[in-house]
Amino acid sequence: MSIRHATLRQLEIFDALAVHMSITRTADALHLSPPAVSIQVRQLAEAAGQPLIEQVGKKLYLTDAGNAVALTCRDLFERMERLT
Repeated sequence: MSIRHATLRQLEIFDALAVHMSITRTADALHLSPPAVSIQVRQLAEAAGQPLIEQVGKKLYLTDAGNAVALTCRDLFERMERLT
């Protein structure tokens, strides 16, 4: 799995999704539409080459790959914060 070609915005959106575990709540938190969040998450999954989330009914779950990306995102953003 490689997220080398992911955009910073996609990673930011996925990081928020990992916190909120809801497309709608993530969209609200980032002032985006739910379809915009879904598109970015789908494109990130395509860049990773595997599914990052699984939806069962109305509930979202991170896949193993999704958990790995979420941890990477959190680490990246914490490091970026320390630079400022």
